[in-house]
Amino acid sequence: MAKQMRGLSDVSQKQAIAELTATWILAIYPESLELALSLSDAMRAQTDIYLRESKKKPAVSH
Repeated sequence: MAKQMRGLSDVSQKQAIAELTATWILAIYPESLELALSLSDAMRAQTDIYLRESKKKPAVSH
């Protein structure tokens, strides 16, 4: 999939990732929009945590 996305603009790449993620979530919870949205929120929150943590300076050990 990464090869297919290489030629897309940044906006188109984000759209493709969002559509893929939504399709995957709906496959997990096909009967429950509430659970699907809950999973989407949890994934977004966890992604934010990973991004914040990746930008922290590593601790200097002595």
